[in-house]
Amino acid sequence: MKNARIAFLLAVIAFGNLRSMAQRPLGVDVSHYQGTINWPTVKASGISFAWTKATESASIIDSTFTANEVNAKAAGVLIGAYHFAHPETHIGSAGADQEAAYFWAVCSNYVKGSNTYLMPMLDIEQDLTGASPAYTKATLSAWVNEFCNYLTSLAAANGVAIKPVVYTYVSYATTWLDTSVTNWPLWMAQYPGSPNPQTGAPSGTSPWSAGSWSVWQYSSTATVGGISGGCDADVFNGTAAGLSNLTVGGYVAPLFTAPSITSQPLDSRALELGGSASFSASAIGTAPLSYQWTLNGTKIPGATTTNISISNAQSTNAGFYALIVTNNYGSVTSSVVSLLVYPLQTIVFSDDFETNSASIWTLNQSSADNSVAFNFDYAALSIPPAPNSAGSTTHGLQMKANLSLGVVAALSLSPTGKTFSGDYRLHFDGWINVNGPIPGGGGSTEALIAGIGTAGNRTEWTGTGSTADGYYFGVDGDGGVSDTSTTAGDYEAYASTTLQSTSSGVYFAGTDTTVRGNGNAYYTAVFPGQSAPNSQIADYPAQTGTLNNGTFGFAWHDVIVSRRGSVVDWVIDGVRIAAISNATFTANNICVGYWDQFASLSASNAVNFGLVDNLRVEIPAVAPVLTLQPRSVTNGLGSNVTFTATATGVPTPGYQWKFNGTNIPGAVSASYSITNLKALNAGTYSVTVSNVAAVVNSTNAVLSVTIPSFMIQSVTRQEGGLGLQMSGHAGSIYAVDFSTNFTTWTQLTQFTNLTGTVTFTDNSLTNGGSGFYRMRFVGP
Repeated sequence: MKNARIAFLLAVIAFGNLRSMAQRPLGVDVSHYQGTINWPTVKASGISFAWTKATESASIIDSTFTANEVNAKAAGVLIGAYHFAHPETHIGSAGADQEAAYFWAVCSNYVKGSNTYLMPMLDIEQDLTGASPAYTKATLSAWVNEFCNYLTSLAAANGVAIKPVVYTYVSYATTWLDTSVTNWPLWMAQYPGSPNPQTGAPSGTSPWSAGSWSVWQYSSTATVGGISGGCDADVFNGTAAGLSNLTVGGYVAPLFTAPSITSQPLDSRALELGGSASFSASAIGTAPLSYQWTLNGTKIPGATTTNISISNAQSTNAGFYALIVTNNYGSVTSSVVSLLVYPLQTIVFSDDFETNSASIWTLNQSSADNSVAFNFDYAALSIPPAPNSAGSTTHGLQMKANLSLGVVAALSLSPTGKTFSGDYRLHFDGWINVNGPIPGGGGSTEALIAGIGTAGNRTEWTGTGSTADGYYFGVDGDGGVSDTSTTAGDYEAYASTTLQSTSSGVYFAGTDTTVRGNGNAYYTAVFPGQSAPNSQIADYPAQTGTLNNGTFGFAWHDVIVSRRGSVVDWVIDGVRIAAISNATFTANNICVGYWDQFASLSASNAVNFGLVDNLRVEIPAVAPVLTLQPRSVTNGLGSNVTFTATATGVPTPGYQWKFNGTNIPGAVSASYSITNLKALNAGTYSVTVSNVAAVVNSTNAVLSVTIPSFMIQSVTRQEGGLGLQMSGHAGSIYAVDFSTNFTTWTQLTQFTNLTGTVTFTDNSLTNGGSGFYRMRFVGP
């Protein structure tokens, strides 16, 4: 039937000898390989059903399809059509839909032929080794489900109820398919040495349950009258009456079905505090369907659609999300995705590489066959400014490895003499430039490395004599590592010198053999393939082409490696790539580096390198806490006073003092002093302390200013008037008022009391006049 087989029988099966004992209906499947078939003779040989190849991929029609359909039906052989799938060339759900639509366009008239035709069949057996992007059980099963679901919907739109049959073979099904495909009838190929189609069965049916096969292809070299040469021999798991269930007209679509997930939520995410993210899934089943998202197993109020969006994320939003889909006939829960919410961070070390900062870095390398360039202007290669570059500057750290010797090589850089305690994270903009031809490259599969927990005095790699320490992660730029590699990966996590295995559970892509490969759907969904900058293509013609989806190269990426207690996380562009739990630390410096894990030399060192820009080490910010509040005080005029507050927080909080609620210019330290108090200084004083985490206001402290006593000591007659002798605070300003009725007062004078005692003569009074004097404090 197919283009490829795992095993072939040399046995010859003669159908004529089985006719008298046949209880299970016997069949064949054919294509142009069998040439012209004499269908009446086939019928006379005891064959009651057959499938004939209709299409392959999205452009091939089998040359014998129409003749086989017409002639088999005329001879009384129940006939169906099958499609040979190529998911490696028609990728994902769109590719499955394309192939299903092509199959429907070719064979729809036969599918619509009611009980005179068998159900359409999907032949899924194409070798996917080396496919790019790579397939997993989950992604290939999703492809199969999409093809069958889409074909079913095309038939339903034409008033036909179908349930496509899935053909595969034992080892293929075990390797590539999961239980999500078991909704479709199984046609299993497996060739025992001495098959007995009436009593035997395929040796395995996984992921379908044991005994659940509908058709067994038990030989690929059977001899059947009417067919020249050998052909595939099949048997139906039931009686002739039961075979009608596999006909288009004999199948009745279930009126009621429990829900099933057709699209799972995919990528786990990491957010900064206040950030946003969304997850989605989809399902089919008898309406109405109800949706309920859960967080850590608890229902989220109002999250009752196929999508959930998290905005202004807080620590309470972190955890594990899943969608429960329910109808009257059952429920199903999606796969789980996680959300990490980082607390606010503050920078404790940084380098934007705008100057040659080599003096503050320690270079460790496997050999001298590497190079490092600080303050490298990457704009010369038309690479755009890194996202976190202030003022769109274009200087960074350039690293190259294995320049000329053709020997695996690596280098690492750590800030000299640094150690970072508690929770901290390495955060930077990263770029990998790869050389053509693209994709594929010419010796360009090299990895950008980043890690924490290192002493800072060693190269982070697994090569000869390695003393790597801490936890570090590597990603290459061109996706050139085979999924079967046990020593490397396109995405790789290390603990000291140990590469974490694909089954370790540290990779968020899963635990199958592809989780370190760029073709895994986890990566292809979020990292689109990129092309080299245009001027690189002009200067280096081999740079033409586009990288495969899922690769890191030719784009700036936001990279974080963080320590949270005993967990080390690796995040790229907000997507969680790996997390290593139960980490232990003997050192706490950081590193970035570059590693060529292959001995082949790059076709062009000029365009094959890694870049790091805007590197910073961050620690969680801690909101300010006032440990000492300013206190109220009463002081005398002319004295001095100091208000003091103290606060804790990370980073160290800033201070701003206020008087009666208004900021005091320049009052930005932990204390605020006033000398030579004046009455106008009286009022309320407070301080605001703040950092990136929060703003905190102190309580109000009241300043009261006491004024020394003052008085008119005596009034004496003077020549031309009355003399008033007064005492008060030296340096203060006083006023003298006069009234004849204690209601209306007229100011006679205002003066500064320089010595403490002063005499004022009122010359305004006339003989016989009378009145009253008062003395007022004016200030300061």
